[in-house]
Amino acid sequence: MNDADFKFLLDKIQRNKGADFSLYRTGTLKRRIDSRFKAAGCKDCSDYISYLNKNPEEYDRLISAITINVTEFFRNPETFAVLEKKVIPHIARTKKERGKKIIRVWSAGTSNGEEAYSLAILFLEILEKNGADFDVVVYGTDVDPACVEKSKAGIYTAHSLKEINQERLARYFCQRGEDYEVNDSVKKLTRFTARNLVSDEFLKHLDLILCRNVVIYFTKPLQEMVYGNFARALNKDGFLVLGKMESLWGFAQKDFAAFDNRERIYRKI
Repeated sequence: MNDADFKFLLDKIQRNKGADFSLYRTGTLKRRIDSRFKAAGCKDCSDYISYLNKNPEEYDRLISAITINVTEFFRNPETFAVLEKKVIPHIARTKKERGKKIIRVWSAGTSNGEEAYSLAILFLEILEKNGADFDVVVYGTDVDPACVEKSKAGIYTAHSLKEINQERLARYFCQRGEDYEVNDSVKKLTRFTARNLVSDEFLKHLDLILCRNVVIYFTKPLQEMVYGNFARALNKDGFLVLGKMESLWGFAQKDFAAFDNRERIYRKI
């Protein structure tokens, strides 16, 4: 794929779907786009562009291939264990000390919503256990509008729920044939919207952000921009959780302190 065709395709995606991938790592982008070429039976970029013109539904498949929307409930259980035992109690305690009632959480790059719903379940359990009275909102965003619609529906296969124990399964899900639907007590805490970390305005006044295995695909300048925006989006003492292969160091060290290096959890200072 030559550079001119590659740029034309990225511009075309942005014009038609509003997804800006211009600052993603070029090698990663080209490999994933190439996989869609082959799957669509196209021989080159020009052929694929013609295919997109005739089959606009291919845009959604292409965006999914680029963003790799693969996840499950409570993915990386060890990370969620730290959130459950340390991070969320810290947030609740700080809010109580400051006389605040609202807790705002953001799952950025939420894919099909499993992470956002996992967070909502944790907050429900921990706050109920401690008799705490807070208004919790969990925002789930993804660049792929198709993922947002799946998130809102809240229906998942048994495979997505493999890290959920039977008690949680019975309490927070309703079986729908072979699948499971998140129940209303969890759904009412969540808000799902399409949002691009590169070009869209960030959410504000947040207490916790999870953005795992998203920024790793960005160029260094874009990573620096996104981490800076996360710092501005978080309240003082708010938390940022990254993927296991990601790290803040070298970027926003003036804004964050390590809370749990192993789980890539940082606290805004």
